[in-house]
Amino acid sequence: MPSAVIIGAGPGLGLSMARRLGRENYDVALVSRNPGRHAPYLEELKAAGIKAAAFAADVRDPRALGEALDAAERAFGPADFVYYGPSPHQASERAAPVTEITGTEVADAMGSVYPAVDVVAKVLPGMRERGTGTLLFASAISALLPVPELGAMAVPAAAARGYAVTLHAALAKEGVFAGALVIGGLIRNSDIHGAMAEAGAADAKFLLDPDRIADIAWEFARARKSPEVVVLPGRKGLGINALLTGRLWRAPKKNARAAKAA
Repeated sequence: MPSAVIIGAGPGLGLSMARRLGRENYDVALVSRNPGRHAPYLEELKAAGIKAAAFAADVRDPRALGEALDAAERAFGPADFVYYGPSPHQASERAAPVTEITGTEVADAMGSVYPAVDVVAKVLPGMRERGTGTLLFASAISALLPVPELGAMAVPAAAARGYAVTLHAALAKEGVFAGALVIGGLIRNSDIHGAMAEAGAADAKFLLDPDRIADIAWEFARARKSPEVVVLPGRKGLGINALLTGRLWRAPKKNARAAKAA
């Protein structure tokens, strides 16, 4: 059986990715920082006929993360599919506008990106030796389009995407696929969704179904045709060229109307 490692296994997309990969006959290792949440995840996966185990590690703790990956390999063998999508910050943290952030805040936000490089260093040699494997990294739409309100959190999104697409270019001829899953909305059932809903700030028009994202992520990784896919509310996954073409195509029309009015 192939094995998958879900890093950042929470109630939203992490669990949906576990279910989706389990349906593709992967054994699934869940890695998250809160072991108290693992039991219901494992029960749900077991009820669906998916073989899974959970390991506690905060990605910001290199030793704990390495030990979790070693334990996952002992349980299920070398990783064939790695999904890296830990929350970049505590859901309760306030995002200061980009005009008010400090270097310290950016460095703290980047703490969720550096471990991705350590994960790759851990699993990639085996994938290259076997000539196959998948590395999928979650990012946010602020990696592509400016969202000033996110402040420091926009920086790790861009870094994660840049790292993923650069890995894609480096590994394209080796049988190992790397890609970026760029998420342009609020993931239903995620911790951040819960916090925003409690504060009355979860706009329904921006919600994304995590099961739908997981389906798009699987098809994207299986097809191996592009270094990234963009998932937007109410639409199918879009390649970055389609997204940017749409924005650039609309901009001249808007400018033309303004010129005519003047």
